[in-house]
Amino acid sequence: MTRDKIAMCAERKQECGCRCGCEVRGFIQPRLLLLLAKKDSHGYELMEALRAIPGAENLADPGMLYRTLRQLEEAEVVQSAWETGGHGPARRIYELTKIGREHLDTWAAEIEKTRTHLGEFLAEYESIAERRSAKPRKRG
Repeated sequence: MTRDKIAMCAERKQECGCRCGCEVRGFIQPRLLLLLAKKDSHGYELMEALRAIPGAENLADPGMLYRTLRQLEEAEVVQSAWETGGHGPARRIYELTKIGREHLDTWAAEIEKTRTHLGEFLAEYESIAERRSAKPRKRG
């Protein structure tokens, strides 16, 4: 089990046995799952959508994107099919599976916990910073 998988499943105090592909590092996985929950898409469309998200531009590396999509497909989180109709060459269209929707729910819950922890950390930090700035400075 990878460190990311342990971190994702640690709060459950057990191996979750999920097929989620938690070993994918970084924030690309939840972003892709969210994009695919909104709309089935081909790889280039996903790359452009990632580039349009402020702060997510670095996730739009084509190599990382397609590796992640392959990993998600192997884990049955997404599925793909060739779209041959229309103009231009055939394109692989990706869609979220039931497992993928469940995995997106898990990511959202974990991100919410992280947001709560970060809020608590920042509140504590701000109280310390306020006390520090209120103390008179010693002159040496």
